[in-house]
Amino acid sequence: MKFRNKLKYRIIIAFLALSTLLGALFATTALTIKQRLSTNLIGESIKHILDDYMEKFSKDPDGIHGEPMAPNVVAVVTTPEKLPLDFPISYADLPDGVHDVSENGKQYKVAVNKRHIIKGKEAWGYIQFDVTTPANENRLLYTALAVVLVLFTIIAYFLAIYASKKILKPLSNLSSMVKKQSKKPQQLASHFSDDEVGQLAQALDDYSKRLTDIVDRDKEFNADVSHELRTPLAVIASTAELIQAQENIDDKTKLRLARIERAVKQSTELTETLLLLAREEQKTDQDLQRTQVGKLIKDIVENFAATIQLKKLKVKIIEDDWLQVRAPAAVISVALSNLIGNAIKYTPTGTIQIILKQDRVLVVDQGTGVSDEELPKLFERHYRGNSVTAKGSGLGLAIVKRLCELYNWHIIIHKNDNSGLTAELIFIQT
Repeated sequence: MKFRNKLKYRIIIAFLALSTLLGALFATTALTIKQRLSTNLIGESIKHILDDYMEKFSKDPDGIHGEPMAPNVVAVVTTPEKLPLDFPISYADLPDGVHDVSENGKQYKVAVNKRHIIKGKEAWGYIQFDVTTPANENRLLYTALAVVLVLFTIIAYFLAIYASKKILKPLSNLSSMVKKQSKKPQQLASHFSDDEVGQLAQALDDYSKRLTDIVDRDKEFNADVSHELRTPLAVIASTAELIQAQENIDDKTKLRLARIERAVKQSTELTETLLLLAREEQKTDQDLQRTQVGKLIKDIVENFAATIQLKKLKVKIIEDDWLQVRAPAAVISVALSNLIGNAIKYTPTGTIQIILKQDRVLVVDQGTGVSDEELPKLFERHYRGNSVTAKGSGLGLAIVKRLCELYNWHIIIHKNDNSGLTAELIFIQT
């Protein structure tokens, strides 16, 4: 499993782990060295003292027998046959050397010498050194070192917090600057020194410049395409007007010219809307008129009149409320045209209802619908359902979705109880 904590916490944990490890290593080393030195020094000392004591005892047995050599040291020389009554019986089994012995709650170092022969008899020499006080001192030392280690860890924790803030401050500044970048990004590298963060800032500058160049080229291309499309559309519209102005035009021709004008208007609106999407910008508030959605829907349905008549469909416009939306008519027209057009395209027969509510428009069809698995994918670009037989690019609902994101609207599509789908376009009024 990857370690996913913040970089700040990683630094703090690493700092604490290193500090604790070094502190524990130092304490363990110090205690080990002290213990070994203490043990070796005491053992060697009482061993030499015992050897000297045995030599003195050989010369004057009565003069030094059993006398205390120091407040915590007792020397005894005896024979295997005549052990003193107060002599611990367990000492008799100790071999030559220095031994650690616990007795009556006290700790002793006992040196044993069984190699001497005095007056033709085997003599055993013992020196008992009371190390209870040093043992207590060791326990105090252990406690003190533990307290120091805890304090050292606490200090290391605060130092780690301070160090992490200092280390990560340039990175935090870089992150803040990136978040505050406008549509025209400013240079980042100039605000940082030539270190790792500065190199990252320079890389972001280079990447930002490449993206900006791509976006600028796309905007220029879209503007050029929009301009070039408007010109032939304007020619078609003006030609239709000139023909319609003639006096000898019959009603059938006038109807066809009216359809041409509506198609030109729809194409112009679509071009303008796609240009807005490409720029990812809304019109300014002063440019946003209030659009009467009901009238707009009637015009859209009229544009599909030929298809509706050919498929013998019924389209009902139900105005439960009078709906006005503060948005360009072209944008609303493109969104609703896609929803209504899809309903007409994928409904082989039956009725299509277009219902106007206080803040939304519902388009209810009786088409073949889609499966539950396909429903979430309808807004993906170029996606077309498995059961779809009509031709299409799969871009219509993706365009509607982008328009909703641009104007803070909502689009919901759900299955009907019997058949078909309901598309719900919800307008957020401001």
